[in-house]
Amino acid sequence: MIKEKEKKESLKAFKDLPKEERRKIREKRRAEVGLPTKMNRYLWFVLIFTGIVNFFDEWCTIAITLAMSGFSGGINLDLLKLTNPDFFTYFGIAGSPVTMGIVLSIAGIGVMASVSFKYLVDKYGRRPLTIVTSLAFITFSVFISFSPLGIDGLRIFLIFRILANYFLSADIVILIIAEESPNDIRGRLIGMLLAIGSIGGVACGIIQATGIQVQISSTILTTWQSMFFLTSVGYIFIIPLFFFLKETKRFEAMKKYENWRKNRGLKPKTGWFTPWKKDFRRVMVLGCIVGFLGTLMSFAQLTFFALYFAKELNMSSELIGIAAMPLILAGGIGCFIAGSVTDRWGRIPTIHRSGCITLLGTVIFSWPTVFVCGDLFNPFVIILVIIGGILGGIGATLLLTAGVIIGVEMTPTHIRSTAAGWTGTISRGATVLAPFLMMFGAEKLGGLGLSYQFMFLLMIFPLCTVMFTAYLLAPESKGRELEEIVVTEIYTKQKKREENHAEPYYLYILCFTVALCCTFIYGIATNAPLINILIMVSFYGGVSLFCFFLVFKVREQITE
Repeated sequence: MIKEKEKKESLKAFKDLPKEERRKIREKRRAEVGLPTKMNRYLWFVLIFTGIVNFFDEWCTIAITLAMSGFSGGINLDLLKLTNPDFFTYFGIAGSPVTMGIVLSIAGIGVMASVSFKYLVDKYGRRPLTIVTSLAFITFSVFISFSPLGIDGLRIFLIFRILANYFLSADIVILIIAEESPNDIRGRLIGMLLAIGSIGGVACGIIQATGIQVQISSTILTTWQSMFFLTSVGYIFIIPLFFFLKETKRFEAMKKYENWRKNRGLKPKTGWFTPWKKDFRRVMVLGCIVGFLGTLMSFAQLTFFALYFAKELNMSSELIGIAAMPLILAGGIGCFIAGSVTDRWGRIPTIHRSGCITLLGTVIFSWPTVFVCGDLFNPFVIILVIIGGILGGIGATLLLTAGVIIGVEMTPTHIRSTAAGWTGTISRGATVLAPFLMMFGAEKLGGLGLSYQFMFLLMIFPLCTVMFTAYLLAPESKGRELEEIVVTEIYTKQKKREENHAEPYYLYILCFTVALCCTFIYGIATNAPLINILIMVSFYGGVSLFCFFLVFKVREQITE
């Protein structure tokens, strides 16, 4: 108790120092434990290696999106006579939209199950698990490309997709960058890592636009199969570079401490359920809400924009591949600037400003398609929608990148991966829920009034909740040492914002009311049945309100 009191007093005295003196003390501490205070050769290598791993993760994420762009309405096609069938036609389910949603929902189960090995990253190290997960992910992604035709092939596809999702390795490489980065450029390096991943999405868009088909012996793969098969290129880069990767110094220090505790008969501080202890309630609720609602927004739009373009903007598969590139590039630009922006503006201002940009982009992306008539091809509407998509892509990427950075920075080293695994599992529960909601809402609850663009407009409910959750629970961690953030933001109670403590609640109610009016006006203007509007608005609005209620309860517990 005495040591803990002294530690808190020392931190209070440190916070009272001028900004420049605090920065010098932080740099001195990093140098004493062997951590870099600026970019060096090894940090550049780490950035390149982790970027390559993330490149192929993003490649496979976009591959499944673009695979759906050749949507067809029939199911009685002779598959053997088709030379380049799209994803749904290939498996014979093109005439059943809800079935498509269920298939994609099942495929997302693997991502949710991945928490089972995230604890192993905290137990055995970042380095060994990186090679295991990245190679397993690529291997099962390549296996996906050999799924046979028809329903039997669909079952095989689902098995390989679940296994590939189980071994998603992006979370681990983000931890490596976060633990190795100097304080003042941590956000910048994480942003660059995510940006390199977006280049994988661009590569996928090029393959789709050009209609590349890989031939293996006498077998010619479809374009969507070729996108998955070509991830095998990752073996050439990842395996040789892995041998130059070192374990992070923070993990090594934590492992020594754990061994010291073990030798004295003390219980280990690591464990699968350690993140759910009371001390970490704030970070877990923050991570789960921002992650779940953020994934619900981003996954739905990322997965279904190609289908949206095909069905409601009457675009061909090749044109969708071309149109996808500026949208994917927008996400990449968002990643490239996100790190610098969060390091300059701060984490919380970035989330709020980028949230407003995302809101504007979502409205522009959704509303113009109301004016599409029948099967007419409307270049003006397409351009307008792409502009809205670019704005939304940049804004959403900034917002989510800031959220990722905050989540990594708030957790201590001994549970950093385990906590990320739990929040990732809950967050990616949205990847199971979103496909069914999108397909059911767009295809079954009523024509133009509740089609894909209306489903995208509903995302303003979770967007508002994410912005206010960050404002009420997230710390400002700009330029601070990871250990300093953890001690001051987790192990100590937060002060109330005096007379402004309740003000954010009123602002949230105002934003929620505006969103409610906006979605109802949209639905009614397009002659959607009122009951259908109520069903979808009630679900998205209800989930958002429930999440905000959790924020309210946690905030009351962590403030004096």
